[in-house]
Amino acid sequence: MDHIAAPSVAFIFDCDGTLVNSTPVWAYAQPELLHRHGIDVTVDDFAQFEHLSLEDECQAYHDIWGIGTNGEELYRELSDILIDGYSKVPPREGLLALLEQAKAAGIAMCVATSTPAELVTSALAGAGLDRYMEFITTTGEAGRSKQFPDVYELALRRLEERHGHKFDRAWVFEDAVFGLKSSSTAGFKRVGIYDPHGRMERDEVRANCDIFIDSYVDLDLARVLEFEG
Repeated sequence: MDHIAAPSVAFIFDCDGTLVNSTPVWAYAQPELLHRHGIDVTVDDFAQFEHLSLEDECQAYHDIWGIGTNGEELYRELSDILIDGYSKVPPREGLLALLEQAKAAGIAMCVATSTPAELVTSALAGAGLDRYMEFITTTGEAGRSKQFPDVYELALRRLEERHGHKFDRAWVFEDAVFGLKSSSTAGFKRVGIYDPHGRMERDEVRANCDIFIDSYVDLDLARVLEFEG
């Protein structure tokens, strides 16, 4: 598969659990932040915040538990805990090979994420992914969470502006069910990848995507480019 004749295709990747194995960083960082403020919770308690941007999540901590002066203070504290961890997260298995093939095929690629751009930038650089991704688009920039398709639509518009044309097809790569559902409403095709470290149910991820994988080792680029559904 050295020279795939790719149509005009865009790939939009979620970051956490999709590009990199960063979920364990969050499993440590968020409880650690709350523990420092005298609040002890389990990882499962964070499910209610899954769709929020990090800034909104920290504000929710303040609103719910009354900790910190405000959400912004908690955000700065959590960022300090996260930034070191993000610089060390590994890419998902088989991802680099797929990205190399996609780049050779002329596929435009970027990131759409709820995670702050500085953390994603650190993760991409540390995992060797920055040379494949043209830019990072965040839900903070889009103005709404991934329960809505805005961040994917904004990422696609930016790719179209950079490349000077519309794409024949745009794919969203996601491990989060709410992102798979919302991107579908906007007409994106979806690769759902199961993150065994995450909080999503494997069967639910499988039920809400066009192509399902447990690992990028399972995904041949031609399977995506030749998809007819």
